[in-house]
Amino acid sequence: MSDKSFTFSRFLKNVLIMAGIGIVFVLFFFYIYLPSSTNHNETITVPELIGLTYEDLDEFVIKRDLRYEIVEDSGYSESAAPLSILSQNPKPGSKVKMNRKIYIALNAKVPPKVKMPNLINTDVQNAEDILNTNGLKLGSLTYEPNLANNAVLAQTLDGEPIEAGTSIFKGSSIDLVIGDGEGVQRFLAPNFIGKTLEDVKFQINASKLKLDVINFIQVDSVAENTIYKQLPPAGSMIRSGSLVEIWVNSKETNGEEPEDSPEGDVKMQ
Repeated sequence: MSDKSFTFSRFLKNVLIMAGIGIVFVLFFFYIYLPSSTNHNETITVPELIGLTYEDLDEFVIKRDLRYEIVEDSGYSESAAPLSILSQNPKPGSKVKMNRKIYIALNAKVPPKVKMPNLINTDVQNAEDILNTNGLKLGSLTYEPNLANNAVLAQTLDGEPIEAGTSIFKGSSIDLVIGDGEGVQRFLAPNFIGKTLEDVKFQINASKLKLDVINFIQVDSVAENTIYKQLPPAGSMIRSGSLVEIWVNSKETNGEEPEDSPEGDVKMQ
């Protein structure tokens, strides 16, 4: 046999030996070494962390061969305790490898601040929706006479007016003043002509009016000490609190003066 044939046979044999060694190495790496080094087919069930406090994390997570990381700007919930866990990723019940990192969101110690919205002239239902959208709560409702039925007339926080754009804590309760739709009561002016001053005073008080000026002037057209003229005229439309001026057929004031208006006047002619 020639040297050339001998050399080729030996080369082919060496190649086959090297190929066999390579196959054995690959099988060993993928089916023995790699599974053992990565705990192949070994998983851990992610525990429920929501509601736990930050102090409990180390013992609860690390002893389960897991890790954790707190995400920045986690969030805030009024119903959760400060620094308690609000959310986690992966979720509870997920299957993960050992040493997997769990990302955790904590509840802030102090509520974040939000801008107070403008609720003036909106209806109550819309105002409540706006408050909820901005992380605020609807407090008490106070109704006042106003023709704007069910509309917001004023917005307050802790008894003080709160302007739109003011920074306040999320979760604050906003109290509202609401129009009752009736407004200030309107009615026909009573007829005081021919009545005595005492009777008119009583009637004015009962009608929630204010006696402004009393004019004492003697005339011959009506009985003495009775009313012969009034403003506003009887039958005209007036509101609660309107001022009333009357004329009495008398020369003497008899010490009379308007009872309901400190700035009232008594005139005698």
